Amino acid sequence: MTDERLILLSSLAAKRLDEGQDAIDTCIMNKALESISKKEMFEYEQVAFLPFDPSIKRTEATIENKKTGEKFKVTKGATPQILELCDSKSIEAKALKVVDQLADRGYRALGVAVTNEQGIFKFVGVLSLFDPPRVDTKQTIERAQAMGVQVKMITGDHTAIAIETARRLGMGTTIHSVKAMRDAPIDGEEAKSHGEIGSSEPNTKDELILAADGFAEVLPEDKFKIVEVLQLSGQIVGMTGDGVNDAPALKKAEIGIAVEGATDAARAAADIVLTEPGLSVIIDAMIMSRKIFQRVRNYCTYRIAGTIQLIFFFFVAVFFRPENSFHDTDEKNFRLPVLAVVLITLVNDACVLTISRDNVTPAKDPQAWHLEEVFIVSAVLGFTAMTESVLLLLIGFSAGNSDRTEGPACIFFKDNCSASFGQVQSLLFLNLCLSDFITVFAARTRSWFFTRRPAFALIAAGVLATLSMTFIATEAHLGSMRPITAYTAVIVWAYTLIWFLIQDCLKMATYYLIDTLGIVDRSAYLNLVKQKPKGRMDAENIRKFSQNLRASVGKASIDYTFQQAYRKFSQTGGADHHPRADRLSVSWAPRTVEF
Repeated sequence: MTDERLILLSSLAAKRLDEGQDAIDTCIMNKALESISKKEMFEYEQVAFLPFDPSIKRTEATIENKKTGEKFKVTKGATPQILELCDSKSIEAKALKVVDQLADRGYRALGVAVTNEQGIFKFVGVLSLFDPPRVDTKQTIERAQAMGVQVKMITGDHTAIAIETARRLGMGTTIHSVKAMRDAPIDGEEAKSHGEIGSSEPNTKDELILAADGFAEVLPEDKFKIVEVLQLSGQIVGMTGDGVNDAPALKKAEIGIAVEGATDAARAAADIVLTEPGLSVIIDAMIMSRKIFQRVRNYCTYRIAGTIQLIFFFFVAVFFRPENSFHDTDEKNFRLPVLAVVLITLVNDACVLTISRDNVTPAKDPQAWHLEEVFIVSAVLGFTAMTESVLLLLIGFSAGNSDRTEGPACIFFKDNCSASFGQVQSLLFLNLCLSDFITVFAARTRSWFFTRRPAFALIAAGVLATLSMTFIATEAHLGSMRPITAYTAVIVWAYTLIWFLIQDCLKMATYYLIDTLGIVDRSAYLNLVKQKPKGRMDAENIRKFSQNLRASVGKASIDYTFQQAYRKFSQTGGADHHPRADRLSVSWAPRTVEF
């Protein structure tokens, strides 16, 4: 069997339609067409085609040679499954040894078989493929892990290939055969009854999935199950895939991502479809989403604080009796004109919308709402601002009907330390506008307000709101309100700024107490996986791992292969690198021909 003949037979077992081919079929067809023309290829008519089925792990085509009229079947797929179709006991050990050797180097091996004149499948060779990770996969994984995201590999490939690929990508090498997951006990009682050696605690199926870095030789239902278990443990799960086999898991995950070149089924099941090669855009999306979350959280904190300030201030202010303190009014309760209240809410709400473009720093870890923290911090900010306004209201009322020559009222009103009721209304109007808006600068950061520069739009909105409200307070007549002097407006600015500094200090103290007292348990949410002990590749685990592989692949020589690979990995500290061959190769013991 020549190399060209083996590639030709493999291409005959591939899907012919370009738009329906997966990556493997495309690679094989392109390689075959380097040796023969399309005209020669189409002399072999594909009478019937059985697409890849994860349960049998192979494709099969019925071919008719138009020139000779000969009919035969050809199949390609996982080598153990192809060997089961053939009467090939004499070469089974040799074929599986080649598969193991290729797998240790990260190569994917496909067995190829063709029927003879009696219609019996005959094993013809092993086709090796090197399926390198996407160009930016390693960098993407490193960035994701740095952002507190656990990355798990779920693949249908041989377990050895998965381990080698994970090592090259800098991931953990706790990769299990799917058989280990299926055989794992469902609950703790069952785990204890199994009496696993070296296990200090029950190792249930859920715990195995949480602690593992990945699983190999999986079927579509296994991918679905893994995603489901992670979701039930409280994780937000994102899933990437490109094939029909990935569609159920893509649909199940909160964020299904179909990579560039994915099949139509994967695209239909996904929430996000990548149109360009590479995975780095996923990190860009994570950064953008975390920034959006920060802005929304900052807005909610500010909005709750502002609402608390206004509601509780007017609730307290209603008990103040202007008629007893001012000779120029018979109002029984303190209030502001309706138009003034509308202006306070409209101007501040319109300006604070610019927080959607504010400068924020994406968090290093996955974020949660932590509503207790949001409400506590908002309450501290809101009640501090409310206290500021109530205190200013007391100062304003002390200026009515007063012949004082000293006191706080003299700081705000130079003319005989007195003011009319309308001027006190303008005084409180300006203070409410400024304090309500300036609260956003405290709410937008967990640290001191000056540690992160606000966006230009937010600064511009603050300046606009301050100047416009100051102009109204010093010039306009809104209902019973009367203008205050520019001097009084400047003092209100200074008064509000002093209280803003107090407000920011109280915010910092609040965050400190929340963290010190453990009111919000951040570690429990950030990473469930970090709390799970991961198994190490010691001698006992190697033995069990090899037994699982022997049961799933059906070859005793794998035990030796993996022990040898593990010893080499341990000696080199994971620093050894196999020569990379980013190309198609045809392998058959004892030789390997690379193209």
